[in-house]
Amino acid sequence: MTISLNFATLPSEQFFTARSILIGLPEPLESRLMSLPLTLDRVRSAIMFAELSAKQIETWRASAYLRAALAEFCSIEDVQKVDKPGADHLTLRNSDNPLLHLLTLARHLSIHVKSVKTSRQKVSTSFDNQSFDLDVYIMSDLNAVDLSKLRNGKSYALTDLHKTVEWFSAAQLHWGAGYLIRIGVETFANKLCDHYGL
Repeated sequence: MTISLNFATLPSEQFFTARSILIGLPEPLESRLMSLPLTLDRVRSAIMFAELSAKQIETWRASAYLRAALAEFCSIEDVQKVDKPGADHLTLRNSDNPLLHLLTLARHLSIHVKSVKTSRQKVSTSFDNQSFDLDVYIMSDLNAVDLSKLRNGKSYALTDLHKTVEWFSAAQLHWGAGYLIRIGVETFANKLCDHYGL
């Protein structure tokens, strides 16, 4: 069965108006997750690793933090079973958000198949009406063909994988891979809150 993706669920350009310079979960989302302590722990960890990736000087360290962020992101799905035993759990596979699927596939690729190449990118941003340059890291060799060869990758139309990778590749040039992972984590965490009525 081919998984359907809804590209309208991807953040639009208007979404990317400002980048948080703080590491951590937004307080309203953290409050909603308090009744799911293990899930909250994984959400916090994924965001921490994603944000720390951009603060590294050495590329191999940035790669390690990105892999850790992806691993923690995927583990959010599993710890629901401990936080909410016997409940109807929300799965990443049942989401139609392409970003969530890409992050899951990127985790499988980078942990089980190959180290996804990471490189530094300089981006311009502004804070308090002042512009400055910021170093971020991107996943520079992420491609749809590699993802389609994964066991889980066979469930997607190759055209959908190409479209998702193209969106991610363009967005990370402006915001960095870590920030896109953060967006994915917060998106899934909000979906969990809605699913459990938190």
